[in-house]
Amino acid sequence: MTTAKLTRLALIALAVAPVGCHRRQPTPGTNGAATVPAVRPAAGADIGSPPPLPKLAPRRPPPPSRPRPIDLGTDRPAVPVGVPSPPRGGAVGFMFGGEQRGWVTRLPDGNQVPALAYGGGKVFASGGFETYNFYALDAVEGRIVWSADQLPDNGPTAPIYEDDRVIFNTESCTLVALSAKTGKLLWSKWLGDPTLAQVALADGLVFAAHPGAKGPELSAYNVTNGALVWTRPVDGEVYATPVVAGDSVYASTIGGHSYRFLRRTGKPVWTRRLNATTAPFIAGDELHISQRTKAGEAQVVVSAATGAVVRAHAALPAAYLSDVPRDLRDWKQLWAFEGSRPVISRGVRYVARGGVIEAADPDTGAAYWIRTDAAARGKRSLGNVAVAGAQVVVSTRTGQVYGLDVDTGYTLWAYDVGHAVVAQPIVARGWVYVATADGLVIALEVADVTLDGWHMFGGNPRHNV
Repeated sequence: MTTAKLTRLALIALAVAPVGCHRRQPTPGTNGAATVPAVRPAAGADIGSPPPLPKLAPRRPPPPSRPRPIDLGTDRPAVPVGVPSPPRGGAVGFMFGGEQRGWVTRLPDGNQVPALAYGGGKVFASGGFETYNFYALDAVEGRIVWSADQLPDNGPTAPIYEDDRVIFNTESCTLVALSAKTGKLLWSKWLGDPTLAQVALADGLVFAAHPGAKGPELSAYNVTNGALVWTRPVDGEVYATPVVAGDSVYASTIGGHSYRFLRRTGKPVWTRRLNATTAPFIAGDELHISQRTKAGEAQVVVSAATGAVVRAHAALPAAYLSDVPRDLRDWKQLWAFEGSRPVISRGVRYVARGGVIEAADPDTGAAYWIRTDAAARGKRSLGNVAVAGAQVVVSTRTGQVYGLDVDTGYTLWAYDVGHAVVAQPIVARGWVYVATADGLVIALEVADVTLDGWHMFGGNPRHNV
């Protein structure tokens, strides 16, 4: 027999023979019986502790040259949504985009609605600057669950939600806490006239800006009963809202100054004239602001420890800054104002300025991607960005709502609701909720429940996700 034949026979024998060399050997002392394998736990069984989270990939470097701006709608045009027209106080469900659910509720008042809030399966909405009314809507159906129609004062601001409380200021002149389940008044606190900014909440304290005996003030109140904890002077009405991060509360005012106070005691840490044009965003040990400059509106990074500017990135021309309130002549303008607030997520800065959305490296200012709104023509056509999961959600003044990929800026979905949207959208459990300038709340189910986490202006009651 040849060597080749012997080799083939050996290979065949290996292929058909039992693989005994990999069989588990009997454990000594068991009379030759093999050990019984452990029973595999059933799916969903308690494994003692959650598996570790996957490590985030390192932040990729921006491209070597500034990317070409791409107009919104170029890659995926906004699909018109046939939003029905319900009667005042009514809600109507509809389908859009094939098999996706939506609903629209017409609030009884018909006024411009500021940013909404989500919590406990409900969406909470102010009745508008001109009303004494506040509403809770079912988050899946849109029907009004309860209404509070006799608030102490008019003009409820954008609300916050936490621990079955919904809390807001009124334009004139009261801090209000309602039961989120029933709308029952839990407590109210007269603050002074006007009180135009949203409130913030953290660890049992509500932070609210208001007039004082000697001028504007920022104060902290006990969330359970409204009792005053501390008060400190500031140089003007606060833009949008106070912001809580770590052990401190931050604010920027129409007077041009930005502030840091220890949130427990109100002890001043620093005051700086930064000429911010909106509320700050805090990431780690840095403060990120949009700043008015001679060249337009710049993105500026400030030391959270000292308030000193550590980096400034090139300003964009900003004719749209004419809408930034600089005094109290137009109360409603300031009550509704949000501005160009940056958001830092996974080490990337996202901001909409005028008609430009940009994702950039906050260290260098180098852009990853740029989207533009061709209809802007120097005006503020885009609202504040919301960042939820892997999407940047943004709306336009003409009623388009876009979901953009956080890494590339490409459009994942886009819909046109046909009504002007001024306030920042909120995102909860796969739904995007927008408030319109003519008194509608519109809800679109754009994804599964994992698209979540931006439940009110700034994302949470601290306004700093």
